Amino acid sequence: MENYTHHEIGEEVQFIAGHYEIVEEGRLTHSGKEYLYLLGVATVDNSCCGRTGCRFLFIPGYLHSWKTKIDAQGKPVSEVEPIIDQQIQAAIRALLHARYPYSQINFSKG
Repeated sequence: MENYTHHEIGEEVQFIAGHYEIVEEGRLTHSGKEYLYLLGVATVDNSCCGRTGCRFLFIPGYLHSWKTKIDAQGKPVSEVEPIIDQQIQAAIRALLHARYPYSQINFSKG
């Protein structure tokens, strides 16, 4: 079990080559278990290779508790179980790809 600290929707996060923001947070069900997903947009604009960007999905894991804690900065925290089974990841990837085509899809490493 891991703690997942929620991002504010639309909050810009800087990284060395650009920035990203989470534009949607949602919950979906697969095989009777609810999992958390984030939809984000990344922009690379501080790179020597030019400008680019992508849409991405990040899946922290199955939800065990929804926003039941608060971290030191006042952000809500949920408990998640990372999804490490490759077959389950493939099935969830297919569901998300149908809903959000052309997105990179990544799972928490756990």
